[in-house]
Parts: sequence; C-alpha cells; structure tokens
Amino acid sequence: MFLLGHSCWSYLLSRATSRQLKVDLPLYVAFLSGTLPDFDIYSQTLMGYPMHHTYTHSLLVLGPLSLGLAYRFHQLGVAFSIGLLSHLLTDAIVGSIPLLLPISTTEVGLGLGIPSLSDTVLEVGGLAVALIYMFFNGDWKQLSHSNREGLKLSVPLFVVVSLTLLFAGDNNLHLISIAFSRKALTAISAGHIILLGMFAIGILQGLRTTHRKRHGQ
Repeated sequence: MFLLGHSCWSYLLSRATSRQLKVDLPLYVAFLSGTLPDFDIYSQTLMGYPMHHTYTHSLLVLGPLSLGLAYRFHQLGVAFSIGLLSHLLTDAIVGSIPLLLPISTTEVGLGLGIPSLSDTVLEVGGLAVALIYMFFNGDWKQLSHSNREGLKLSVPLFVVVSLTLLFAGDNNLHLISIAFSRKALTAISAGHIILLGMFAIGILQGLRTTHRKRHGQ
C-alpha cells in the first residue's frame, strides 16, 4: 500500500482507539504511526542494500514493540500501536508481508495487487473516510483555525514526501510520469496531493498562530 492509505487508515484506527480509551493521541502522531514501518526505506538508502518489507514488516518485531509501548505509555501506547500495526494489515491485504521474519521468510497476504482496483478503493476510500471522520470529531479545526499544534503536521508531511522520493530513487522510478500513467495511479496520486495539502494548511495555521503570539496579537 502507498503512504496515502497507510497514513489515513492509521489515523482512523489510532484516533478512534484513543477516543474510546479517553486519551488524546495527537493528530500528527495518528497520521504518522502507520508510516513508521516504511522507515526501512531510510535505512535502505543509507546502507545501500534492500531492506524494505523485511524486519519492520514482521509481527515478531512490531508485536513486542507494540506491547512495550502499551506497557510504557498505557492507553496512548495502545492507540499508537494500533496505528503502527495497521501498516501490516493494509500491506497484507493488497500484497504480502514476511509476518514471522526472522523465523520464516515466507510471506503471507491476500495479494489483491498494487496498484489495483482494491488498492485504489482502500487508498482513496481511506482518505474520504478520514476527511469525514475529521469533520465529525472536530479534528478539522486544526486545519481551519489558528492552532500552534498545526506546526507538528510538518513531521508527517516530511515523512511522506521524503519516503516517496527515496523509494522512487532507490528503484530508478520516474515519479512524475508513473504517478499519472494509469487511472488507478492518477487517483492515488491525487489523494496524496490532497493529503499533503491538508498538512500544509495545518502548518500554515501553526505559523500564523506563532507569528501572532510573537507580535502580541
């Protein structure tokens, strides 16, 4: 799954969990949590050999990590871990993951395809549901109102952009031409643009608030 789907589904699942547990998982963390397993792309770029979809996509690695987070941070750790583990679920739906690495290299998953109709529905549908959920739970106010917390959306924005560029570079992909080469990829690319636009609006609101406070307004 692309980072669009990972971001949106981690937001939906982790934010809904935090509300049920009556804790406040920050908006930027909810969007960020589902992208963390793809941080192996950073390591792959730095170390020079394939690491993507290996240990950070194994339940034997993320499972104990999630339990540790839940033990250390209690309800917040549980909500964060739900977002983190959503990455494995969504990747397994459209593709496959090495669920028991390092014990076994066998990959499991439904393999519905990426990009495919199923993947496109999950990616774009995840964004649509996330937007609706943000409207009803009030999270949209962090994008539409002056709010210093909006500055923190620079973190998921940087992550989505940098991971996308690094993955394209590592695989010798011409990002612009591929992004709009098929209907499915065009829809998914448009979803990424909308998501990044949301983050940018929140950041601008944060900058606006910071500027006003510095000038005593």
